[in-house]
Amino acid sequence: MRIAILALLGFVAGCSTTHTATGPATGPSSGLQQAYQACQTSYDNHTLKTRAERARCINAAENQFASEFPDRELLRRQQGLRLSLAMQVDQGKISQATADAAYKRELTRLQAASAAHG
Repeated sequence: MRIAILALLGFVAGCSTTHTATGPATGPSSGLQQAYQACQTSYDNHTLKTRAERARCINAAENQFASEFPDRELLRRQQGLRLSLAMQVDQGKISQATADAAYKRELTRLQAASAAHG
């Protein structure tokens, strides 16, 4: 699982609090990767106009491939975190860099709590 965490956090840092770290150790399937990329492409070409729209797209993609995520509660919390931070950036309350740092910090905390209970 650590491999997936690092790979996906790398994508998160460059793409505004987007991806998850709750997937399998081998990383996301090609289908999920394509869904993530479709969301990013839509955001890049302004079909998705806000970070919140992009976060909702990514959350929907993850829900479509929910079987890839062993801890559904962690996934739900991570998706809520993603959307909350995206909305704060859209509203100008925090910067994207602040959101990325908060996402990484809180996701690490959520994963530790999940591991302690699982």
